[in-house]
Amino acid sequence: MIAFLDVNTIWRRKFADALSRRSGAALLLAPSSGATPQPDPAVIPVRLPRGWAGVLSWIGMPMLLRRIARLADSGGGAATIVVTTPHYLPLARRAAGQSAIVYYCSDDYRSYAGWDAARMARDEAALCRIASLSIFVSEALRARAVSEYALDPAKTRVSPNATEPRFAEPSAKPAGVAALPGPIFGAAGVLNTRIDLDFLAAVAADPRVGSLALVGPVEAALEENPTLARLRADPKVHFFGAQPHGDMPQWMAAFDVAVIPYAATPFNRFCSPMRLYDHLAIGQPIIATPHCDQIATRVEVVTGDIAAVPALVDAALDTLKGGRIQRIETWDDRIDALAKSPVAGLAFPQ
Repeated sequence: MIAFLDVNTIWRRKFADALSRRSGAALLLAPSSGATPQPDPAVIPVRLPRGWAGVLSWIGMPMLLRRIARLADSGGGAATIVVTTPHYLPLARRAAGQSAIVYYCSDDYRSYAGWDAARMARDEAALCRIASLSIFVSEALRARAVSEYALDPAKTRVSPNATEPRFAEPSAKPAGVAALPGPIFGAAGVLNTRIDLDFLAAVAADPRVGSLALVGPVEAALEENPTLARLRADPKVHFFGAQPHGDMPQWMAAFDVAVIPYAATPFNRFCSPMRLYDHLAIGQPIIATPHCDQIATRVEVVTGDIAAVPALVDAALDTLKGGRIQRIETWDDRIDALAKSPVAGLAFPQ
């Protein structure tokens, strides 16, 4: 049996669900000191004292480990425990004698606001050395860990984020987007400091762009940004706000050309954007800034800085003439690829 800690983000949940489908026996846990989330039959909420992952980890982690033991007893015990942040180091140290430890690193935790970067690096190094297998969502994250932590590369793997089959299915355009002048360039996701607003403004300013659709909430931190004000005043730019996650395939498929406008930040460099794989499944042309290593390696994506926007638009419109070409890489595909690794086979019971 596999115990997965934790499924408190969409991207970790997607990976965990696929792992559960493959293994047939997985405990998906959601430890928290906050309010109990909405009931989900596939997820086991675990209520812990405030500070369980920090100053009170000496209390919280043993509690969590005992809960795993009780839950896993009926299934023969937890042969593998998957942990997802360096905060689980105390638990990994306690459990390593009884279970294989797998570290699934889905982000650059050193860049998280409020997380001590030095502590994250130190604890992540120790966690990787305990783990039978360390899985990173990007090659940039894996390469940094191997170099800085002196890891055995054979005990590391890259498993990027992925998409769901529903993104490749035909869908009707939402009415608000369907009425826009084309060609419609669009970006999906939260507008925050990770986003290059000037890049978006340059796309909107290109005379060949009919409309720029922005689907996602705007974080308060951007409200004083003059470029945001300029985008809001531009009649070609349309803000559609936050949309339900279940409706995102139809919103993203409504774009003639997808835009991934990441700013030059360390977090963006190391990330694995789900939106990249969603757009690849939809099949429309994609233009992007060059600041995410994983995006920059994809031949299907045309990347460049603000000065290159006219060339990016030109390339996208040229590709658009040939129709959509779908490239579907699902979460199940990721688990299948991991299962072919000898190290992964030892870490994940079949």
